[in-house]
Amino acid sequence: MTEHVVGIDYGGTSTKLLLAAAGVREAVPMAQAVVPTPRGGDALEELATHVEAFVAGRPVRGAAVTVAGIVDDRGVVLTSSNLPWLAGVAIGDVLRTRLGFAVVPVHDGRAAARAEAVLGAGRGHEDTYVVALGTGVGSAHVVRGVVEPGAHNAAGEIGHISQDEQGRPCSCGQRGCLETFIGGAHLARRWREVVAASGSASPGELDALTAQDLVAAARAGHPAATAILAEATTALARGLLGMLATVDPGRVVVGGGLGQAPDVILEPAVARLRARATFHQVPPIVPATLGPWAGAWGAALTADEVGSA
Repeated sequence: MTEHVVGIDYGGTSTKLLLAAAGVREAVPMAQAVVPTPRGGDALEELATHVEAFVAGRPVRGAAVTVAGIVDDRGVVLTSSNLPWLAGVAIGDVLRTRLGFAVVPVHDGRAAARAEAVLGAGRGHEDTYVVALGTGVGSAHVVRGVVEPGAHNAAGEIGHISQDEQGRPCSCGQRGCLETFIGGAHLARRWREVVAASGSASPGELDALTAQDLVAAARAGHPAATAILAEATTALARGLLGMLATVDPGRVVVGGGLGQAPDVILEPAVARLRARATFHQVPPIVPATLGPWAGAWGAALTADEVGSA
């Protein structure tokens, strides 16, 4: 009988469940589902109920669950800004007790990066650097299928390398970080400022504007939107060029919500990078392919290892 692994991508709004045959070698799911993220004190009990219904009695080798936060060596969630009810909880132990099979926590960004490197756009390459352009900017260096965590488990914060000490304040306490140029939250804020100055939107409409609205305006030729993205992609080019000089990966994969707009984000950034490159070895720089399921696939890869250990 076929054994299965379960990847659980526990997001701030929705949670993705993915079932794959054990021995994951390609991104071909046996089943997928999206459920509203369980919240509050009974969240893990509700999550376990969703997983049980999803698995539907099929044999499971193990599961892994992504966590947007810091998890210690015991599997206890120390902090999670999007899922604060998990703080102090050994999430894997709680779910294992309820479900009856091994469940381990895994960092959400690293899970997604590993999946892209092993199963997605980096497949077949031993050395891949994965950048996620989302609300913020994160990254991970994946070598032979293993994410390099750094000596203090804090590698990959490329979004918090400052490019302008006089620039906009960043959530990390610095100014002018790469994230303040091309992080989705900052781009949305800048576009709201433009639209507010034009007087063409109500307060409610302003609050609803996102980075994707900025992208759409740039595609339509709006001068201010085009200028914002030119500055953003120039900053991304500088950030990637610094990474190439430091890491020298064999392939770069760019994903996240903004990574899904290659025509106005990735392609201009790569063109600007190549124009600035001197001694740098510029490898292929390509869009991610797993989309919003990358985190679940990364969890499935982790579950596969734990279940076979």
